[in-house]
Amino acid sequence: MRRLKWRGVVLLVTILTAMLAGCASGTATGGTKPAQLPVLALPSPLASYSIFVTDLLTGNMAEPGHHTWHVGQSIHGLGLSADGKTLYVTDVAANRLIAFDLSSGTPREMHSVGVGTYPVHTASTRDGGTIFVTNFAGASVSVVDTHSWTVRATITTPARPHSILLSPDGAWVYTGCFGGSAIAVIDAASATLAATIALPTGAEPYGLAISPDGRYLYASDNFTGRLFVVDTQTRREVASIPVGLHPALIARSPNGKTLYVANGGSRSVSVLDISHDPAHPSVRATVAVTGYPHGIAVTPDGRYVVVATTYGKTLAVIDSATLKVIATIAGERYPNDVLITG
Repeated sequence: MRRLKWRGVVLLVTILTAMLAGCASGTATGGTKPAQLPVLALPSPLASYSIFVTDLLTGNMAEPGHHTWHVGQSIHGLGLSADGKTLYVTDVAANRLIAFDLSSGTPREMHSVGVGTYPVHTASTRDGGTIFVTNFAGASVSVVDTHSWTVRATITTPARPHSILLSPDGAWVYTGCFGGSAIAVIDAASATLAATIALPTGAEPYGLAISPDGRYLYASDNFTGRLFVVDTQTRREVASIPVGLHPALIARSPNGKTLYVANGGSRSVSVLDISHDPAHPSVRATVAVTGYPHGIAVTPDGRYVVVATTYGKTLAVIDSATLKVIATIAGERYPNDVLITG
């Protein structure tokens, strides 16, 4: 039953995006002036941070307390360059990646490039020269050269690659392939597929995180409600830990000790300790969050966790010390991904 319910959610979003794509021109819009769209409130505990959130339904990107931009017909994921100066946004309606300059304080669209079908998440190399983009509606990762803003390669992967991240040493790119029950391992330097890590049959790896030393990779299984642990040296699964129903994206605390998993189906966030035994995380707490938790991010100092609750149309703010929801931010239609800078 749970699987059928989730398939309905995927179908709904796919149909919505297809409809929006038919209306999209596929060209850069430049965005609507911030003053033309409502600005979301920013709770006082978050006053010192810059928070960005994408709205899948409206195509708006909001920075609560500051501005709201209309980016495209439908936008999905957020990424940040290693130097913190460039924000990346995936436009799933127009199949493009957009770069916003953050150096002036107010994000300004600089570049855009066409990628694959339904681009969702990104990983940037440490020198900022290359961005890897997962194309969820297909079976590929687009490799974008930021010097020329062109796609210099397309890497074939198992079906429906979703979350993607760079290893701490910058050598490897990992992407969870939702439709292929696998994790693709990409050589960052050559931009080629190096290996495929098989997960149990039927697994749907959705969100990814990695230990600070790069030894262990964590993947949420959207089907069975588990968190897989993969040893990146042997490239084998070594453990699976039950979390909530339909776990989606994962955030790691800045100190590398804690994972936060957004569980859409059980309307909760699982809090896991990875400091004592990174190969076998332990669930420390479960925080109830209304709506359907999906995107999740931690403030740079680790004090707060911000969760995008898609059906709840809000952002929930969790105090990491008390593990209580201390505020909600209203005003979204379908908040999907969250990114926080200092």
